[in-house]
Amino acid sequence: MTIMKPYLAYIWGITSKKKKELAALFFLITVDTVARLIQPYLYMVVVDLLTDGLVGGEFTQQMVNLLLTVIAVWFGLAVINNLVDAQRHYLGWAISSDVAQIVHLQGYRKLLKMDYNKHTKRHSNQYTRLVDDADTATWELSNWWLNRIIPSVLGFAGMLVIAFSVSWQMTLISLSVVPPGLFVIIFMMKKYEDEQHRVNKLWNKKSEHLSDQVANIITYKLNQDESRFMKVQKGYADRATIAQLNINKKWRTTMFLNPDVIARFLVMGVGVWFVKEGMITLGTLFMFMGLLNEILVPLNLLGDILPQYNRRARHVERQINLMQDEDDVKNPRRSLKLKTIEGKIELKNVSYVYPGNANGEATIKNMSLTIEPGQQVAMVGHSGCGKTTLVSLITRLADPTEGSILVDGVDIRKFKQDDYRRFIGTVLQEHSLYNETVAENIAYGRPEASRRAIVAAAKMAQAHEFISRLPEKYDTRIGERGVRLSGGEKQRLAIARAILKNPRIVVLDEPTSALDSITEAKVQKGLMRLIEGRTSITVAHRLSTVRNADKILVIERGRLVAHGTHLELVKNCAQYRDMVDLQTGGFLAE
Repeated sequence: MTIMKPYLAYIWGITSKKKKELAALFFLITVDTVARLIQPYLYMVVVDLLTDGLVGGEFTQQMVNLLLTVIAVWFGLAVINNLVDAQRHYLGWAISSDVAQIVHLQGYRKLLKMDYNKHTKRHSNQYTRLVDDADTATWELSNWWLNRIIPSVLGFAGMLVIAFSVSWQMTLISLSVVPPGLFVIIFMMKKYEDEQHRVNKLWNKKSEHLSDQVANIITYKLNQDESRFMKVQKGYADRATIAQLNINKKWRTTMFLNPDVIARFLVMGVGVWFVKEGMITLGTLFMFMGLLNEILVPLNLLGDILPQYNRRARHVERQINLMQDEDDVKNPRRSLKLKTIEGKIELKNVSYVYPGNANGEATIKNMSLTIEPGQQVAMVGHSGCGKTTLVSLITRLADPTEGSILVDGVDIRKFKQDDYRRFIGTVLQEHSLYNETVAENIAYGRPEASRRAIVAAAKMAQAHEFISRLPEKYDTRIGERGVRLSGGEKQRLAIARAILKNPRIVVLDEPTSALDSITEAKVQKGLMRLIEGRTSITVAHRLSTVRNADKILVIERGRLVAHGTHLELVKNCAQYRDMVDLQTGGFLAE
């Protein structure tokens, strides 16, 4: 059990691995601190020598030589201070940057591996902001500790050694401001800790609203009402800003109670009396005035960073909680090796209840079915009947609440997720495209693929022709979510990505629902090349796209109510026949 706070243990666990850099940094901090602490001692020597010379009325050659030596040493220490201080700050920044990058990548990796259902429960900006905040907070906390707190503590400890060796009375007087100063700072921090936590939530809401508006900018463009949009955002910004200012006003108390003036008054006042009484020399008084900074700097530092420190620590703790949050979909401890699959899919008494479902009603209810290798299967049913949920279970974005899903006779939970999904190609209704080049977007199907393989996949997906017309062809950047492409072009890139992956199982979820008839025909050519010789599962509302499937599954309220070919279902399934009649007036049945 560690005595460290969780966020400190987390950051230190990463930082401590940089042994060479830390050793170099601590050496520089030590040199810098020693050079800094010697200077007040030199002040004492200079002032005492000058006092002796002035009082005695004569400066001996030995005194002059000693003065010159002390001044030369002081100058050398000042130069060393500047050089070492600059280098230690740079090294501290470098270490903090490396640690922050590791924290960022750990958070990013966790988001990539986290259950899909968890991504759907929270605003996407909450997760990205959480990782970004932890990244920034880690850099600041690391930098504060390495470049400010540790040097201050070391300087304070060194000051105590020197001060007590010269005058314990003056040392105690100098330290007298520390207890009340610490009490005020810690009291204020504890008092407003929870309030700062509430303010942090207001900042998050402001950021979420901004992210929503930018992500859905088309809504604004088509319904321009700047005053309304700005009013809502200003409301979020005002609430967060006012709440933060209210806390900052309360923190002013620590500034009003700044111990600098009191400490200098006590040291100077008592010191003058000690000099007058012959208890210390004038040089000793000057030395303590110089050493006083080593006492006051840590207190001022605490007053400066503690209002922010607590907020930064919370940011890191949020990522720690995220990292410790266990996923529902896990890799097995001992996974089966998966080199290839035939593509036979079996569902055995599968039920699924969404986590957090208030009434506990299953979306998929006790479903059993078999899909043979190479078979083209379609799923139809009204919106909300469970088709997309079933796709999520087969692709293992979620695991069944009850029952099991087998591929080639093996429960898919016995495979590593990455190994299993390597054999699954998907084309969804919503296009998962990135603000990268055409080639890079296609290559997500197989990152190591050559340009020749990418072009071949694009040709099979009927995408090569329009890609060749783009300004930089395969090196053209397509914008966020592929905004510079049409709907049909986006879908053909998604198909090319799936073809490049060379999957054994293909899942198509409403791949042509948003396309016109001409574009749909082009996309269908690519889809036919994709599913040829592979097990395929197609979810569609347009029954015209599935009439040629080997098997059509009719799903209603999470249950499989019928299955068969198009002609069989038209004759034997009332629900399917109703869907056909509603969509086409019966022409498909002819």
